[in-house]
Amino acid sequence: MLAGAALTALVPGTAWAGQTWTAPTVLALPPPTGPYRVGTTAAHLVDTTRRDPLAPDDRPRELMVRLWYPTSTTPRRPDATYLSPALSGLLVEQINAAAGSSLPPDLLTFPTHGRVGAPVAPGAHPLVLFSPALGTNVAFYTALLEDLASHGYLVAAIDHTFDVVVEFPDGRIELPAADVPFDVLLRVRTDDMRFTLDRVSRRFAVGAVSAVGHSMGTMTAIEAIAADRRIHAGVALDGNPLGSAALDRPFLMMGNPTHRRTEDADWAAFYDRLRGPRLHLVVDGMRHYALSDFTLFKSTIDLGSVVELGTIDGLRAETITRAYVRAWLDRYLRGRPSPLLVREPGRFPEVDFQP
Repeated sequence: MLAGAALTALVPGTAWAGQTWTAPTVLALPPPTGPYRVGTTAAHLVDTTRRDPLAPDDRPRELMVRLWYPTSTTPRRPDATYLSPALSGLLVEQINAAAGSSLPPDLLTFPTHGRVGAPVAPGAHPLVLFSPALGTNVAFYTALLEDLASHGYLVAAIDHTFDVVVEFPDGRIELPAADVPFDVLLRVRTDDMRFTLDRVSRRFAVGAVSAVGHSMGTMTAIEAIAADRRIHAGVALDGNPLGSAALDRPFLMMGNPTHRRTEDADWAAFYDRLRGPRLHLVVDGMRHYALSDFTLFKSTIDLGSVVELGTIDGLRAETITRAYVRAWLDRYLRGRPSPLLVREPGRFPEVDFQP
């Protein structure tokens, strides 16, 4: 299941000679804004200390983790694709079946801005652990995560096995498990995040650590922060419920207008329990999946009947998300203040600071 539901997508068509002519569908991401080029790789991690409660048989917990990072390699053409041909074909097949469309199987293999296997730039880099929405591959946040890497962050984004379609290096593809209780899935996701932190810290020189999530990934990040003192700061991108944690580390809450304090008791109560530096923002015109790459695709593919994107321009939504996530992480992982966090006037009038 893509994005937690069958993702309906229709290619815009133009009437031509009594038929409907469909133009080729080409997707692309905005370029990263930072000074670094972006390297990327995929890591197959196996937790031999943990049996997988979501698997159909007895096996250790396996994960695929996508890494984005700054690289200072000599210029060469980016060669990382958005998804592999196998994953693109499988997900596009689901789209076509749901929508009655005929999108090409390679729709999601378009080039990104990453260089596969490029060396990591020297030095210790602040780490962003990222957990996606339920049923959503981490690829669908590439625009945000590439941008963080271009500004010197090491990003480790987790495809939670049996939560989403996952492809392993041997070509094996695991599909989501059915009817998993929420508390079980959240516990597994939280353990995935902490295990990923263990493994990434062994492989890379890591500075201060953050946990960032969207939707159910938000709850995953919160639970990981509550359980692990190694995580210095967090970011919640939409999502409900946020849970009962009372965090004492810097935490940014950023969501759509339904999460205003006067409208969402869950978000208000969570904010009141935060004991460290905190900020609660809502963005006018956004809806749930405007905090992902889907917002960038909506001008090419009709996604509105399945995922909530809102009325905000897709590039504008991505620009706002990039700006505030990076400003928060820069402030609390690097000690770099930003006027964005104290109501910078005029630049983003869509952003509403909650009391």
